[in-house]
Amino acid sequence: MIPCSVRALHIEDNPADARALREALAEVPETGFELEWVNSLGKGLQKLESGVVDLVLLDLHLPESQGLTTFTRTRACAPSVPIIILSGLDDRELALKAVRDGAQDYLVKGQLEGHSLVRAMQYAVVRHRIQGDLDNALFWKDPMTGLYNRQGFLALGEQFLRLADQTGRPLALVSADIDDLETINRKFGLKDGDTVLQRVAGALAEAFRQSNLVARVGGDEFASLCLDCPGWPAWDFKVVFEEAVRPHPAEGQRPYSVTVTWGLSVYDPATPCSIETLIKRSEGHWHMDCLPRAG
Repeated sequence: MIPCSVRALHIEDNPADARALREALAEVPETGFELEWVNSLGKGLQKLESGVVDLVLLDLHLPESQGLTTFTRTRACAPSVPIIILSGLDDRELALKAVRDGAQDYLVKGQLEGHSLVRAMQYAVVRHRIQGDLDNALFWKDPMTGLYNRQGFLALGEQFLRLADQTGRPLALVSADIDDLETINRKFGLKDGDTVLQRVAGALAEAFRQSNLVARVGGDEFASLCLDCPGWPAWDFKVVFEEAVRPHPAEGQRPYSVTVTWGLSVYDPATPCSIETLIKRSEGHWHMDCLPRAG
């Protein structure tokens, strides 16, 4: 659950950008966020050390620190506080690297809108808290892929359903099944089968990085919860997935192809159901030849 009052710290040296974020947050009344702005990393770290901050909105380019170093220093100061990166259009790649290193999300300056800003801040707080609980328990993780296992997905997923109920916004469950993995294991060996599992898992984690909830829910079955999905089209993630899973030239010849069957189900807060029900409703709708035969 989201705390009644969340203390957010905005670390930004540009007064115009600070004002724009404050105005965007003001567009949504009664958000429960208390926003404080500081104009340097030193002041921000000092505030974090006081232990009165629940969320950080961080500009990576500050007078005394630049790029990922800014994020690293901020996280080291308060590892238990979630961080959202604020980036310019030309800094998206840098922001993505920060997310891979542990930031909860990133927002593009100049594109801030009240409801999307509040939603991103809410999700960051809830995800960070729940993930901290789950990450401390190895039994929530799948050792083969590093993703959550089915138990972790169900536990974290139910929390996200409650968040969807609070905000009144739908979310999507996207499933992915690797076709004929047993045949690959039988004909080419378990090592090849494990490689396929790991490649698909890595591509899914990249394609659905914003959801922060991707799991291996069965032997060859994966699922992801997507937190803001009205009319969510398949091609939003297919391009990213296809690029991430594409074979590298160094991998050499491969005598088999791999296809993935995708499924989609949508959670509507007006008609609530469980995560298990969403998984069952998610049936294969389309296929993707994600690892074509090589050689």
